[in-house]
Amino acid sequence: MKQPHFQHLILKAVRLLELLLAAAIVLTIIYGAVYLLGTTVQSLLSDPGSFSVSTFLSHALLLVMGLEFVKMLALHTAGSVIDVLLFTIVRQMIVSHAGSLETLLGTVAVAVIFAVRKFLHPDQYDDETT
Repeated sequence: MKQPHFQHLILKAVRLLELLLAAAIVLTIIYGAVYLLGTTVQSLLSDPGSFSVSTFLSHALLLVMGLEFVKMLALHTAGSVIDVLLFTIVRQMIVSHAGSLETLLGTVAVAVIFAVRKFLHPDQYDDETT
């Protein structure tokens, strides 16, 4: 069944807005990466003892999550949504210094996401090289 012309225009406009938002996010991520590298180098050169690996990882993984979010906006696949969820959970596990129960629950959540990737979308991840 063919979509009405107006509905088709609305869908095109929404897709264009998504891509513009993705481009804005990419520019912000590039700025954030440059800023993160600049502050890291400055911190290491001025006072290496004040450098915090935890803070660095927190910011770096946030940038990676942003990139995965952009991929999700651009691709519109279930696999890209799963990847965003995976990075979000893993970032939370790495950055927060939670107790044993929270770490166990995070590990179980990651295992469930890998199971979903493997069994619900096996063709998408069979020849994955990265």
